[in-house]
Amino acid sequence: MIIVITGLPGAGKTTTIEAVMKEIGDKIQVISFGTEMMKIVQKYGVNHRDEIRKKLTPAQIEEAQIEVAKYIDKIAKETKKLILVDTHASIKTEFGYLPGIPDSVIYNMKISGFVYITTKYEEIIKRREKDVTRYRDEEDKVEISLHNEMNLAVLSACAIKTGAPVKIIVNRDGQLEKSVNELKNYLLRWLE
Repeated sequence: MIIVITGLPGAGKTTTIEAVMKEIGDKIQVISFGTEMMKIVQKYGVNHRDEIRKKLTPAQIEEAQIEVAKYIDKIAKETKKLILVDTHASIKTEFGYLPGIPDSVIYNMKISGFVYITTKYEEIIKRREKDVTRYRDEEDKVEISLHNEMNLAVLSACAIKTGAPVKIIVNRDGQLEKSVNELKNYLLRWLE
């Protein structure tokens, strides 16, 4: 079974997932969609994940997305663990916003549910400023709001196409434990 977990860069998606792994890691397997894409797109001269959206064309991105979706679906069929796919609902590129979960991914990977981790825009801006490990674009509240709206539009379309529910978790500063428990309990329900 596959659960796709998305969120704006800086919303705390990966931090929340890592904390959940410490508690129920024996029941779940996390696959980073971006990490798997890097294995494929290095042939295009991409050196880090943040270059995927800057150097590749939409067709190149979708080609890699399809390959990763097929790989994840194969793993899901071979394990009894719940597969969590850490990815983005939409990707801001030079061409505009691209769906991180296009139809071609949906058709190649059976998704049971979606989780969207979000928080206040001010908190996202602060978190991005602190994260020196990534090459993220600077965005103000308006740009973050637009990206958030695109993400919700993509997730709505995905829910309609798959019939899978979308769970929204608000990850406020100083309340990581609450977000972790909410995600953990949600995932355990899928394993009942």
